[in-house]
Amino acid sequence: MKSRADISARIAELLSPVTPEELERRRAHLCGLLLVAIVSAMKHVTGLTGGSAQYTGYILAIAVTALSGGVAPACAAALAAILLADVEATPALSSMAAVMFALEGFLVAALVGTARRRLRDTGARLEDAVALGGGLSRQVHRDRIATDAFEHLEEISTEAAVFTINAHGLIIDWPGSAARMYGFTAEHMLGSNFIQVFGEASQPSSTPHGLAGSPRRSVHQRRDGTPMHVEFQVRRCPHDGEHYTVAVQDLSRRRETDAFREAALRAQTALQGAADEAQSRLGTLEALTDPSVTSGPGVIEELLNRLRTALRAEGIALVAVGRTSSRLVAAAGLRPAVAVGSIATAAGGADGRIAMVHNDSSRIAQISALIWPPTISSILLVPVSVSGAAVSRLEIVHERGARATEWELALARIVADRVASAMVRRTADSAGAVA
Repeated sequence: MKSRADISARIAELLSPVTPEELERRRAHLCGLLLVAIVSAMKHVTGLTGGSAQYTGYILAIAVTALSGGVAPACAAALAAILLADVEATPALSSMAAVMFALEGFLVAALVGTARRRLRDTGARLEDAVALGGGLSRQVHRDRIATDAFEHLEEISTEAAVFTINAHGLIIDWPGSAARMYGFTAEHMLGSNFIQVFGEASQPSSTPHGLAGSPRRSVHQRRDGTPMHVEFQVRRCPHDGEHYTVAVQDLSRRRETDAFREAALRAQTALQGAADEAQSRLGTLEALTDPSVTSGPGVIEELLNRLRTALRAEGIALVAVGRTSSRLVAAAGLRPAVAVGSIATAAGGADGRIAMVHNDSSRIAQISALIWPPTISSILLVPVSVSGAAVSRLEIVHERGARATEWELALARIVADRVASAMVRRTADSAGAVA
């Protein structure tokens, strides 16, 4: 039972090939044997292959087998044909005839099988060539589309250009975008060194390999000699190490845009500063002209304090100056001492004129009716007039030598007028109280 099982397994293995190649090889052998059997059967059934015709039929079967299956099936068919021809021969074949028939069969098998193999190899190579040709055609088509797209991009891009150089720095491709940017034609630039357009004559030893890498900024020259601020990048072709592409971007318009933006920002800053200053002056003016500050015991002190804040002064004093003596009426900030018996009417203020002294301590002490600390380096005298006569004056002092502007003088005059009104109102109230 075990032997029978082994034989059955062996037969099943022979009848069931493992690989498609083995199946194809067995199929070719069976087809060859079938063709030889058909030729032999035709002799017995129809007699068409009787005599020498059967050998021709066998040779034809061997040739068809070699053409369809190759040399090995054709050799198997040749062996089968030799055996059948020897069996069917009447009388029996001579030894020489059998040898000649066998040699003829094996020769036909070898020639036709070899021709078949070569034809199949040639067909495979032809298919590969056709596939390669199709791939090349598609590649050429894609390259043409890419070239058209690149030319379209060059036409619409007026600030960028790309050209190609070799490892020695010689220009080998100069498209229309480069000609438009630099002004040189392709006939003029092809074969020349790329340093010619870079405007870097001081670096004649520059090579594409040395410049390859991250983008750089430089000043190139156009054909007419005008400088052109650009950003360029040299990159080695990844599929061809002997060539480099140079991409150049013109930064002239960007620089103009940046300059315009900076000018606009400066103008905006200046306008904002002017608006802030105007707002600050308006607030100062509102504070000094506040109608609520018109009467009361401390109205003069309040006005002086607001003026001192507006002028950033260290001290302000209202002084009544007579011919032989002076009197401190009110003060804000730094408080001075009174110089009794001071005669300063001719120095300004009391005679209706505005006087200013900067960085002169002796002159400040001479014209002032008060005694200020020695740190004072600037004084402004503003008359306070009542009924057209300067009865007193404001002394505004600074420890820094800042010069008074027209705006500050106007503020001082406004406060002086309001102080005069307050003094008149105070005098009237005193007279009413006495009455």
